[in-house]
Amino acid sequence: MKAPETDEAFCQWYEDCWADRDEVEYPKLFGTISEEVYTLEQTGALEAWLESELAEVKELDPNWGGMGVRVAPPSPEYPYWTYVTSGLSNPITLAPGEEVDPNSPSGVGYEMVIHTTEEAKWPVLRLLDMMAYNLVCMRAFAVGHRYPVEGTLTGGESKLNGFVFVTDPSRPSHFQLESGKVQLLTLVGVTKNEMAFSRSNGMDRLMAKLVAAGTGYITHPDREQVPL
Repeated sequence: MKAPETDEAFCQWYEDCWADRDEVEYPKLFGTISEEVYTLEQTGALEAWLESELAEVKELDPNWGGMGVRVAPPSPEYPYWTYVTSGLSNPITLAPGEEVDPNSPSGVGYEMVIHTTEEAKWPVLRLLDMMAYNLVCMRAFAVGHRYPVEGTLTGGESKLNGFVFVTDPSRPSHFQLESGKVQLLTLVGVTKNEMAFSRSNGMDRLMAKLVAAGTGYITHPDREQVPL
């Protein structure tokens, strides 16, 4: 199929793909989604990365500002908080009239997810910062990646200071939009030693230890390091 050819029709199609993800796919994957959206334009994350040595763009795309993070509160099926990015899979790589391959990635090709046991602001801030990094520095993440942060994940007392990128076995690894496929990348908070263990022994072995310790794919900022 082709993307709509006129600017007006393309903009409507773009918005429809966005709504299909947030209002149809996300509730199926995560349960009820709160109405509030935490957007990139509410932070200085885009501007901060634009001023960094890693920036690959000269100016910010106005379409990026409305991208952000959605929140799903605990439910009987998923008794924990879920934070998920909204926008990286927007069809930002397409232009009006271009051919759309449903098997190709939509936009950057993924959205990022963090699960926590308690409601918190730090997952929102981390996800917004990483979205800005993706967009401004044009560097993508993938399953198996590791991402250290400065200090701790929460900015406070925590032994976790990085993420590993994995596929959550409790959900599909991808979902489909008219604009293409979207992968779900689950970010799990880890310590430096756990991150090093995954590098030397493989991500599957680390996740097996986290599952055995009872934390699994949910980030517990106050936990101790698992036995390695």
